[in-house]
Amino acid sequence: MVYFYLIIFIVSAIAFIADIVLRTVEKIKSFNFNKKLFNIDNDTIPVDKFFPENLTILFIALMGTGTAGSLYSLTVLPWWLSLLCALASGMFICFIVQYLGKNIVDALKRNRLPKGEKALGLSGCCVEEIKDGEPGKVRFFHKTREFIVNAASANDTNIEITEKVVCVYESDGFYFVTKSEELYKGIDTNF
Repeated sequence: MVYFYLIIFIVSAIAFIADIVLRTVEKIKSFNFNKKLFNIDNDTIPVDKFFPENLTILFIALMGTGTAGSLYSLTVLPWWLSLLCALASGMFICFIVQYLGKNIVDALKRNRLPKGEKALGLSGCCVEEIKDGEPGKVRFFHKTREFIVNAASANDTNIEITEKVVCVYESDGFYFVTKSEELYKGIDTNF
């Protein structure tokens, strides 16, 4: 069973190195397969971070699975239990890299969405309908990063999916937005 895990580790390490070389030399990301591998959405618990987002993270998770499996197979665990533990270890490594690692890098780079009055003027797009005073979700792009946040209409108007919005204020992680067309409707351009 050790050889099985070593093969997984070696193949994924070679693929990871090839991916890094393609990224740096040829500027090709994830073997030109940039689509997300899994599309799992959960608002409260980041379950999707236990599964690899792209091929690069998949290679890292497989290297972790191979390493952990090699260590588990040296113990007295049966092969099926060492396989389950190795897969769980790979998923845990995915979580560490994708969730904790990104948060640490973002904190170091200060790559966060502005808060309070500094959020004034952020432009984005509605991704979950804001209707009848009920909150929805809005996608903002800030400093090359995408943020999907909870939002409500500042004017109590309905905002449909894909409508362009502008943020007018933020409070406790909740963004108050208005339609772009409403914001500029009152401006007279006929001088």
